[in-house]
Amino acid sequence: MWNKIGLGLLMWVMCHVIYSQSYSHYDNPDFSPFERQAYMPGNKIHTAIKSYRMDELEAMTNTDSLLYDGLRVPQGKLNFFKRFFHDDLIKWETDDVRIVINPLFDFEGGKEQQDGTSTFVNTRGLFIKGNVGKNFHFYTDFVENQAVFPNYIDAFANTYNVVPGQGQRKLYGTNGHDYAQSTGYISFDVSRYFNFEVGNGKQFIGDGYRSLLLSDAAFSYPFVKFTATFLKVKYFMMWNKMLQYDKVKDNFDYRYSGKYGATQYLDWNVGKRLGLGFFSTVTYAEQDSTGYRGFDMHYLNPVAFLRPVEYALGSPDNVTMGFNGRYVAARWLTFYGQFVLGEFKADEVFSNNQWWANKYGYQVGVKTFDLFGISKLNVQMEYNQMRPYTYSHYTPIYAYSHYQQPMAHLLGANFKEVVGVLRYRHRRIMFKGELMAAQYGEDFGDGVSWGKDVLMPNTARPYDYGHYIGQGLSTDVYNAEVSLSYLVNPRNMFNAFVSYRVRQLTNDSRTEQTNWVSFGIRTSIKSMYYNF
Repeated sequence: MWNKIGLGLLMWVMCHVIYSQSYSHYDNPDFSPFERQAYMPGNKIHTAIKSYRMDELEAMTNTDSLLYDGLRVPQGKLNFFKRFFHDDLIKWETDDVRIVINPLFDFEGGKEQQDGTSTFVNTRGLFIKGNVGKNFHFYTDFVENQAVFPNYIDAFANTYNVVPGQGQRKLYGTNGHDYAQSTGYISFDVSRYFNFEVGNGKQFIGDGYRSLLLSDAAFSYPFVKFTATFLKVKYFMMWNKMLQYDKVKDNFDYRYSGKYGATQYLDWNVGKRLGLGFFSTVTYAEQDSTGYRGFDMHYLNPVAFLRPVEYALGSPDNVTMGFNGRYVAARWLTFYGQFVLGEFKADEVFSNNQWWANKYGYQVGVKTFDLFGISKLNVQMEYNQMRPYTYSHYTPIYAYSHYQQPMAHLLGANFKEVVGVLRYRHRRIMFKGELMAAQYGEDFGDGVSWGKDVLMPNTARPYDYGHYIGQGLSTDVYNAEVSLSYLVNPRNMFNAFVSYRVRQLTNDSRTEQTNWVSFGIRTSIKSMYYNF
């Protein structure tokens, strides 16, 4: 019956499509051409919801002008060679059809100087974007990769069998990794107010460098999303599927245990400067001790509050709620923050007994544009902290995670972190300086959970009271990078670069040191997070 209802709904939607919309594929904040414009006072962009809608951007500015930003490019009809360096590589346009194809690549070499490892990345792929008529818009990309990483990324990949944010890996050569990723979506509107999107990819909620609500740090996942935009409000409901990696199953087959997520976010532009957002998500297992559950129809209603629905089911589902806020104080200055809550009992919170289930965290930050009146000098400072056991569950399959990584902050929980990023651009030259410093509490490896690893069952905690941030094996991490890039083609952010990264991890058990220099040519449209 549900299949017939779903088919009927899809046919109704397709028959009533009036508008279509696309999203910006420039998700890398270091190369985003629209970030400055999005945070101007008085615009209508809901900045906390990434990626940005192109029609909203085009309503307030010329996006091609922002993309090229005064760069000199050849005029007239371009041959294939010139298109590779200055424009879309392949472009097909008629009255009602537009298709664009561009290459994606990353060819880089390097050296990890601490242990002498020669590193490289060899990425080949492409993205296709376009529309057929006014009613159908699509995007898809695919990349195939082989790489040898510096010590700490290599250790992460070998431990979790996942390259950070880029999916499952297999052995390549003696010390390399082979991995691939594909993302895409189709998007269509049933009216000027309502949009449906089906795809495989990532989402990001927040105005910060990190997100404590929903981040793009984990691997891509299949999703269906409903969005409503009216007055000064944008609301979306997303249903997605996540996977729980299982090392035992990996030795026999690749059908990992699945789990589903249902996520709600409402963003309200209160005035010309203030934006408020309200978030909730529920994670539940595809199959549990009661049998196969599959997709739970109780969470299908896009306007029902998730927490009462979850409570009424008498289920063990994992609910996380949160808040996002931003204030554009001036054309050059924006303050932002988040608060996330996994569980709340007022008597335990205010008793100061540090109950284990006081699961919450917060973020405060500031971003500046054209600092000191210097054009395109942008600085961002951010502080994040999270109490132990946030995002976790007594059954690991219910954890707020996907493919061995948290769906929110990539450090999981039980941490304090400071992030600072400085970006400067002059025509084609781009400079970035980045510093991340964190303190967290690791597990000792004896089966006891101290609250950082969201994949560990929180029933493995040592006691119920006296929990604090940094408990367990107290660990300090510093990760800094400086990079210099020369932008060749803004259409796919093709650039030549050189970078130097320094990382140090220290605790009572070990010391790790990384000094990594790398250089090459690449396209930089996706976010990749190696600062952990």
